[in-house]
Amino acid sequence: MWLAKSPASVRQPEKRESSMLLRPGVTCEKAIRFLDDLVQGGLSDVRSSVPNFAQPMLAGVEPSKLAGPDLVVTLRQYTEWTATTARQLADVFADPAVPARLRGEHYSHIVHSPLTPYRTALLLHWELGELATYFMELQNQMRQIVEEYRSYRQRVLVVDANTLLHCQRFDKIPWSRVCGKGPATLVIPHVVVEEIDTKSYSEGSEKIRKRARGVYELLGDVLKGLSTEGRFELHDGTEVQVLRDELGHRRLPNNDDEAVARAAHLQQAIAPRQISVITRDNGMRGKAMTWCLPWGFPPDKYLIPEDGFGAKHREANLASISVDVPEDGDDT
Repeated sequence: MWLAKSPASVRQPEKRESSMLLRPGVTCEKAIRFLDDLVQGGLSDVRSSVPNFAQPMLAGVEPSKLAGPDLVVTLRQYTEWTATTARQLADVFADPAVPARLRGEHYSHIVHSPLTPYRTALLLHWELGELATYFMELQNQMRQIVEEYRSYRQRVLVVDANTLLHCQRFDKIPWSRVCGKGPATLVIPHVVVEEIDTKSYSEGSEKIRKRARGVYELLGDVLKGLSTEGRFELHDGTEVQVLRDELGHRRLPNNDDEAVARAAHLQQAIAPRQISVITRDNGMRGKAMTWCLPWGFPPDKYLIPEDGFGAKHREANLASISVDVPEDGDDT
């Protein structure tokens, strides 16, 4: 049961993770404007419609029997507003906890419990006030995210473990030239750093373990530079950043899902600047497309030849899955 509390002790909304995902195509700036309209518009209208009572009514009496039509109308408006707004929030936020906040335990207690009109109105005031605080906190968190990545350059390239392990060492690739034109920021998600670390000692293939150890050394240089100088640049001027997990961040179970989700989170924060996911992994490409993220890859000359990828190996690779089928019309 939701117990009434004095205004000074009203429970504040929980802090949400700053990496909360929005729907594909929705940016932090768009979500901030949406929440501002929500608080200043519909939520404010419902708050203004809640009647005030000078003193508590008799306990156990239905609101409609003592309050007249005002409170009944407000409850109907509150119910309709939460339903409509929950659908709108679900179109903006991929995190289901955000729209669910509207119709949780507090909503049920206000709408369905046999409270006095005074108590119902009081709980409505408190709940709507908490919702306003909750949505304003979401806005502030997204503003912090936008500010955190403001220094990223116009083009942002997010690389996966596949790229780091099957291409020329990443500090020798002229990223600002081969993946578009102009200054770029090369971003390595935190989960990719740890994936390389794990592969350096537990991968079944000695060849991949050895490569992972090499990438591990390069990533150590990047982390040291970011820690001591606050920045790290490659020979062609490409900036390198590690997209670190926030405190309390809960990762997705699959590394590829997590890496793409972090890329999507970054895209939502830095728009209209554009992110590209750099990968030859078709699974990663499909996941990037789900989040409306473009993908790319450096030219084939940067691939490690012995892996057998690239255009010059295409025909041989296709021949390995091709068989001669007699043209006799018999498919039984």
